[in-house]
Amino acid sequence: MVSVVIPAYNRPDTLKLAIESALEQSYPNIEIIICDDSSDDRVKEMIETSFDSSTLKYYKNERNLFLENWHKCYALATGEFINYLMDDDLFHKEKIKKMMYFFTEFADITLVTSYRQTINEFGDLLVPTGATAKVFKETRILNGKLLGNIALTQYLNIIGEPTTVLFRKKDLNEPFGCYKGKQYSLINDMASWLSLLSKGKAVYIPEALSYYRLHPKQNNKKMKGTTLFSQWLDIIIASREDGFLETNDLYKTALQAYRARVLDFPQFAADVSRIDDILVTLH
Repeated sequence: MVSVVIPAYNRPDTLKLAIESALEQSYPNIEIIICDDSSDDRVKEMIETSFDSSTLKYYKNERNLFLENWHKCYALATGEFINYLMDDDLFHKEKIKKMMYFFTEFADITLVTSYRQTINEFGDLLVPTGATAKVFKETRILNGKLLGNIALTQYLNIIGEPTTVLFRKKDLNEPFGCYKGKQYSLINDMASWLSLLSKGKAVYIPEALSYYRLHPKQNNKKMKGTTLFSQWLDIIIASREDGFLETNDLYKTALQAYRARVLDFPQFAADVSRIDDILVTLH
């Protein structure tokens, strides 16, 4: 069984579309779990009027749990496999079925991802840029550390947002968003992807099997800043200890990509100095 887990927050309109895309999956054995962190009852009322309670499991938090809401969803999931679904994103109807194929037919797979099509607040298709560009033109099964290295050296989450990835629950031995004992808030997806990629092989499918919505009210747009950049530096350094960026050249490339991004901003002077100290040791 695949558990589709949805941490919801104050977006009943897009959440309704997200739930419908999960219910339309051609893969039959799924459960849908929604943990609602909303500050009002709009999500609760939408679910009560729009869906049969037998088709999903809904939980309204008594207080705002923030990151703990992600952990609550995960803990409530009873499926062998997990796929997060953000409350403003969508699944392609064949997503779960096409991804599950690789877990049933190949050994040592710990993560299946795909190209994700970006859409705007109205659902119109957007031209991919940066991290959302297609990584490969054909389906590939590749060493997990290789895919991790591509992301780390480019300083881009090419693997995808939480909606994009399907994984086996037992393969993630830390809470979602934790990596090497540290909880990440703004790049919690990358933290978990690296944890999974360190354990086995990855699959990349070039077909758009999910839709990543970009809009002005996104939570991460409100939170980006110094913390986001510093978390990337922390995860680059931690990944080296976990077998990623195994050569000095790869490690330098990742550090220099980060350094180039923040060099002109005085608030990141400490990070630049930290990188320079590391680079000296690699010569």
